[in-house]
Amino acid sequence: MDHLVTATPTGGLLELAAEERDALMTRERQVATALVDAGVIVWMWRLPESGTSVTIWNAESREDLDAHLRTLPVLPYNDLEITALALHPAFPTPLRAAARPA
Repeated sequence: MDHLVTATPTGGLLELAAEERDALMTRERQVATALVDAGVIVWMWRLPESGTSVTIWNAESREDLDAHLRTLPVLPYNDLEITALALHPAFPTPLRAAARPA
């Protein structure tokens, strides 16, 4: 099942010392890259001028999604909004599946 995850940063991240914040963001990129490579993070965007990220995640259940989200080092510094997604009848095949080479 796909989920739309909107993550809005809280002020806490900016309160960290620069070195600590840089190290945290480096770990965040490593974890996120692994989740992309595993097919858990499907799409990711940044909303201009806000710092908010909008991401499509693929997880078998809400519990699995929560477990994946807990691996993100910056999770404590974000407010999350999570929405389960269902296929639209006009696109019965997920677009990412349709885009893969045969």
